[in-house]
Amino acid sequence: MDESFIYERLKALSGGLERSVYRDISKAFEEVVRYNEKALDELKQSLHEELRDVSERFYLYGAVAAAGDVPIVNDFLFPMDDEPAEGSIATIFCQCSRTRMKEIFGSDQKLVVETEEGAAEITAQIRPCSRYQKKIDELQNIFYENGVFWRTPYLPYVDRFGDVFCRDFNPDLTVKSVRFESGDVPAGIGLIPLWNVEPISLKCTVFPIPAIDERNFRHTLRLPFWQDGYVVRMDQAVKNVFMSSDGLEIISEEKLQRDFDLYRIAVHRDIKVPHYPLTSNKRRMRHIDRQADNAVSRIRTKAEIGRIVTSYEAAAGLELSGIEEGGIGNITGLGSRYQFVPKGQESLLLKFRVKKDSFLSEDQVSFLVEEVQSYYPQFAVTGELSPEEDPIHKALPAL
Repeated sequence: MDESFIYERLKALSGGLERSVYRDISKAFEEVVRYNEKALDELKQSLHEELRDVSERFYLYGAVAAAGDVPIVNDFLFPMDDEPAEGSIATIFCQCSRTRMKEIFGSDQKLVVETEEGAAEITAQIRPCSRYQKKIDELQNIFYENGVFWRTPYLPYVDRFGDVFCRDFNPDLTVKSVRFESGDVPAGIGLIPLWNVEPISLKCTVFPIPAIDERNFRHTLRLPFWQDGYVVRMDQAVKNVFMSSDGLEIISEEKLQRDFDLYRIAVHRDIKVPHYPLTSNKRRMRHIDRQADNAVSRIRTKAEIGRIVTSYEAAAGLELSGIEEGGIGNITGLGSRYQFVPKGQESLLLKFRVKKDSFLSEDQVSFLVEEVQSYYPQFAVTGELSPEEDPIHKALPAL
């Protein structure tokens, strides 16, 4: 209700009242209107927080950047690990499919290496960068210890990094560039994988108070970014962790103020990511997705499987073209977390068509297969990828 409307209505109904009288009355109603508007805004904010998907604080994002570009985006994305592997002459990033990357890791490769002394042809082994996977495994364990649901991470760029090992190469030489002798795979050096996870250390700034059990103490940590997600490294002294309106509450045996090691999982910031598109395991939480999550049982229909697939941002550029019971595809899930049922189970094949070609298409299918597998553990879910249909042939009528 507008204040001017109230004033005009009071003016029309005032009759013989003095101007000062109905002006005072109108001011009183204006205060009521402002109070109602403020209360409505607070209610909207409260509903937004209530309906907010709590898991959005713990979605993982990945990207690739040159080492010198990292400070530009360090408010959201951070290096996973920029330490070189021992004995490696270089770390390369290969822009190729998942299948081709497995072939590269599985056999010796002919490379042309550029150094300050010129170009040299070498035969080398390219091994997966295990230090990056260790970071992911470590974060997964901390999620479990903190009671935070661990979703399948979609960090495909990590699997494109490889450490180059060659016995006949002089380790004192600085590698400037690396390329495959066959020329079929673009390779780059000086790149590092990024993710939205930052290790931080916070100290309890208030005096610890006794916990309910009267044996441990509650430490309250003031969080630098309240909208982000936080998990705590659980040492022997830490008994429990939970969130409150004051911050992050840690129940610990320690009765004195101390520093705690945490991981901050930054929520998405609207920034420009260099080099390659941002990847994530984020779900689009539509109303139908919320209703499905709250359902007691999961219905088994093609429409429901299609809804699950399209709820993930990782499905961009793909189209679910078919679902076949009893079929088996050549693409399996990323981590196979849900392959715990006995052999001989009924199989389910998800057929995808490429709408936008990308060297990450196989990884997208693998991630989506893994998520569908989590919803339907009674099936052995696999995927199949077909190339984008030629628009010329698509327009031709069937004979």
